[in-house]
Amino acid sequence: MPPENNQIQGEGYLAVRTVIELTRTMDLLEDLLARHLAHFNLSQPKFNALMELYYAGEEGLPLSELGERMLVSRANITGLIDRLQRDGLVVRAVDPKDRRVIRAQLTPRAVQLIHGVLPLHMNLLKQATASLNPKEKETLIRLLTKLQEGLEKL
Repeated sequence: MPPENNQIQGEGYLAVRTVIELTRTMDLLEDLLARHLAHFNLSQPKFNALMELYYAGEEGLPLSELGERMLVSRANITGLIDRLQRDGLVVRAVDPKDRRVIRAQLTPRAVQLIHGVLPLHMNLLKQATASLNPKEKETLIRLLTKLQEGLEKL
């Protein structure tokens, strides 16, 4: 039985439980995604970068913009692009409008990989969220967005 302390009861207790459950859920989700992506020799950062480049279109993205979208440092995005280039999934190209800018672009091999992975990935995400009905998913999205907005103010 927990000690009788106002700090660990009521709203304090609910705050702690909320963070614990969010963390546990994120850990489970990260493990599930890591196992899934490993079948395609991808890590979560590699997959995220490929998806950003895929949705950016044929011209790709400047490395700086890709780093901003992925919330990673310049050094991290350089290393990630190095690994993707070594895997034959990305090429670096000089931006025709500004020769100082280097863009990352998907190779045909990467596009083929994405086309093979996406249907399986979407199916996995549907399975992962199948315990929630559509209304519950909408509510969860709304609540998580509200929580994120509150966190950004801290």
